[in-house]
Amino acid sequence: MKIPSLAVAWSTGIAIFSMFFGSGNVVFPLLLGQMAGEQLPWALIGLIITAVGAPLLGLLGSVLFEGDCKQFFYRIGAIPGYLAVLLILLLLGPIGVMPRCFIVAYGATVPYIPGLSLPVFSMIAGLITLILIARRNFILPILGFVLSPMLILTLIVIIVVSIFTPGALPITHHGPGVAMLEGLAVGYDTMDLLASIFFSVSIWMLLKEKLNITKESEVKNKVVPTYVIASLIGGGLLGVIYIGLCYSAALHHQAIAGAVPEQVLAVLAQHLLGSKLALIANIGIALACITTVMSLAVAVVDVIHVEIMNTSLGAKIPYSYGWMMFITIALTALFSTIGFTAIMAFLHPIMEICYPAIIVLTICNILYKLFGFPYVKLPVYSTILIMLVLKVMYL
Repeated sequence: MKIPSLAVAWSTGIAIFSMFFGSGNVVFPLLLGQMAGEQLPWALIGLIITAVGAPLLGLLGSVLFEGDCKQFFYRIGAIPGYLAVLLILLLLGPIGVMPRCFIVAYGATVPYIPGLSLPVFSMIAGLITLILIARRNFILPILGFVLSPMLILTLIVIIVVSIFTPGALPITHHGPGVAMLEGLAVGYDTMDLLASIFFSVSIWMLLKEKLNITKESEVKNKVVPTYVIASLIGGGLLGVIYIGLCYSAALHHQAIAGAVPEQVLAVLAQHLLGSKLALIANIGIALACITTVMSLAVAVVDVIHVEIMNTSLGAKIPYSYGWMMFITIALTALFSTIGFTAIMAFLHPIMEICYPAIIVLTICNILYKLFGFPYVKLPVYSTILIMLVLKVMYL
């Protein structure tokens, strides 16, 4: 592979990491470390499968569809596919992941500004987000060369210090199988597979421009090999950070016991680094949340613009891209006020059913694009039925 392709793969891999690594990716590995204890290696296997492997597969599948989420989902049927797109837009956007990012950023900030309320913070965070994405052509360079290196550095500092600070893994009363299931479930809650399908537009455009893709035949020859290297870079960084955060939380579980989810990393950093140096952790959390909100906001509004507003109904509605972005961020700030626990209370049951089905859809779509595999509806709907039955059985 030529050096320019390696350079593209590196920048794309860093962008993949920064797009995926947000509020849930900070909180959930820490919570998993507390729960898994001495069974943590098994829990990490489950986490890597659903929080690293699945999103990278989703991104590959979507890139093979040239970032067209409509084609990606409509293979299960036009109406179900359309409803799936709308549901995922809402969950990733203003009623799910994006407000969750604001809440986690608030949890890291409020110890230093005790009088700051969540609604006020969310309005400020929303304004900052709008300013950063005002020039959307600069989003990927900002993610890849400014914010991501700062984020990685701060998290590495916390992880390294935690390893060299005395601690012990808690003893648990469950076996490897339960720990692996916990890891799989935590990976569902990151929702990165869903995000990857919509992030693919930016990744596809980046690869198409940098690799000078002009023919469909070049997708397999140029895009796939470059993406594989990029995914190893981005996925490798994700995996290393996940493992480090999980072990840090497990080793120092007593220090973070009782901390609310959105503040668990800030509490851990204060324990390890002291009150002054714990500011590093807050910077890391804020960067993770902002990069994810930026990516999600652009992806959500892009899909609304292309798939909804460019219809006969949408043509009758006066709107602009800027106003759509403003409304999305404003709704995000509004929903953030209900709190992290309340948001997860309705997100988690949905993810338990939908996430495995989307994994199956992704695999079927990849096989279809690369090898002409025709089946998709039966595997996807069978998976949904199985997950519904299991959900009812274990209620």
